[in-house]
Amino acid sequence: MKTAYRSLTAGLLALLSAGAVASSMDDANQEGVAAGKAGTITSTADPNAYFDNYSANPPQSSYYQGGTQTSTDLAAKGQSELTTSDLGQTAQQAYVNNPADSISADSDMIKYSDSVRSNAESLTGLTSGQCTEQQLNKTTYTTHSCQMANNLTQTCTRDATIGTTGARETYDTQLTFSLTGMTGTRVADYWIEYDFTVPDDGTISGGSWVFTMPSSPNDHESGSDFQYTVKVLGQTFTTTFNSSTTINIPAQQVTKGQVIPVLIRHTNGTREDAAANTLLNNFKTGSFTAVATLPLEAVRDTVQAGLQWTDSCPDGMGDAVKMSETCTDPGGTRSVVVGGQTYSVYSDCWQYTTLWQVNEDDTNTCQTYIDDPNCSEGTRTCTQKIGDYCVMQNMTYQCASTVTSTGYLCGTQFYCSDGSCASMEAGTNGNFSEAVSQLAALAAAGKDFAGMDPDTVSAFTGKAMACRKSAAGFSNCCKSSGWGQDVGLAHCNTEEKEIGTAKEKKLVVDVGSYCAKKVLGVCLEKKESYCVFDSKLARIVQDQGRRGQLGISFGSASSPDCRGLKVTELQDVKFDQLDFSDFYDDLNSNVSLPDQSALTERIQSDIKNSLNTTGG
Repeated sequence: MKTAYRSLTAGLLALLSAGAVASSMDDANQEGVAAGKAGTITSTADPNAYFDNYSANPPQSSYYQGGTQTSTDLAAKGQSELTTSDLGQTAQQAYVNNPADSISADSDMIKYSDSVRSNAESLTGLTSGQCTEQQLNKTTYTTHSCQMANNLTQTCTRDATIGTTGARETYDTQLTFSLTGMTGTRVADYWIEYDFTVPDDGTISGGSWVFTMPSSPNDHESGSDFQYTVKVLGQTFTTTFNSSTTINIPAQQVTKGQVIPVLIRHTNGTREDAAANTLLNNFKTGSFTAVATLPLEAVRDTVQAGLQWTDSCPDGMGDAVKMSETCTDPGGTRSVVVGGQTYSVYSDCWQYTTLWQVNEDDTNTCQTYIDDPNCSEGTRTCTQKIGDYCVMQNMTYQCASTVTSTGYLCGTQFYCSDGSCASMEAGTNGNFSEAVSQLAALAAAGKDFAGMDPDTVSAFTGKAMACRKSAAGFSNCCKSSGWGQDVGLAHCNTEEKEIGTAKEKKLVVDVGSYCAKKVLGVCLEKKESYCVFDSKLARIVQDQGRRGQLGISFGSASSPDCRGLKVTELQDVKFDQLDFSDFYDDLNSNVSLPDQSALTERIQSDIKNSLNTTGG
């Protein structure tokens, strides 16, 4: 059974492929039958007749080096072609964008194929000559077009690192120790101490000392009563009023915040206590001034550490909606070392991961065919890409419709019993539905124009409506199905629910999406715009006639133009080229057929009586 099912599946896939180039599945079937009848096992096929750009000696033939070849670099060459050639790129994009083909086991095609297989002998008349009751099925196909959007999200990260500015640099300055106006401290042996703080790291050397008495600037007495001893940075020297002295300090390192004491005392061995108090008071009041100046090659630190953020997303996400942002690397304090110094910085979070909704999935009117087991996907045409990923596609679906007839098989002759064999022989009359659809469309347009000025009135007017497609915190209110069951749609407003119902009834034309709410350049809410029409006929004429044939736009997503068609525009629409397949269901559902049960019963009775009379 599995082998038979695989064979059947392969055959069905072949038929579907043929249908893509034939005008219909029925035509494809006829082409296959004709090809089978024409072919023989002895015929010689000409590849040039089947394949474009056929070559009997392609460049790839060089890869084969004979039956004794033991190694090959085909894998490497194949990988290179896959990544560099146009064909390889196409293959990769097809793999990304095209899902696996799906054939439903519930479809009529599969069910009736199994029936044909199990009843092969009776169907081919290889059983006895007795009459057996049989059921015949004929399947026809219709092609439908729709548009489908695919989901695309992008995850980005924002990472924090510690960045620094500035540096540790040297500069020339000087340390100035001024005793004037300061309050000193008496220490042992009648010394007076003044403390000074170093402002920056650096190196000091040499220096000078100036000692003055402003009230007597010309007093240069040098007797023992006017001599003073100074100690600073390990150096001791003697000074007098209104004099300057060089301080021979060897080069040495000092550090920021280091305290350097300057000590001074009267050199006379008598009246030390009184002399010490005199120094204290005179420096404090400014009667004495003393300044020690030391050259300093200082080192200052201008380094500042802070957070620097890098974003893996491209600049500007366009209309992508920021759905969520979470911390994926918890916060704390981290450090960096610059020039031997350690700098610490705190952050609440060191990495944020953001989820962006770039495009939303939407099956639109395709959902009807997706849910129908008798419909299978035909072709896909990508109409919008983001990178290599296709986010919007025009789809075609081929849907099977099976007509069943009952009767009796007597040998190789089949006798119809319910009166439907004639329609099966002729096939379904698609021309009738198509003609009625065109007339219905014209009648609807005429109703709009009746009794009004054709220059000002229009037909098949739609209504511009929009729904919230994506935003942080709620579901997609532009869904194409599930409005009766999905509790997540309860927050959607009345207009959005009307759009959902209209999409299920195939009454909408998608105009596009736009960002409806943006803060600081980030899109927080995106909406989808539609033109919603009162009937399928209006939607078909507007979509295929206005946009497809006349090239009249429906405006922008943020400002849809759903106006009706004027008389002059309708005159340019080729109604015989419009696909009214979506309208056929409505058309058929409104056709009342006469009750033929009595007629069918009578036909069956006549056939049975005839068979009983002639059978042997």
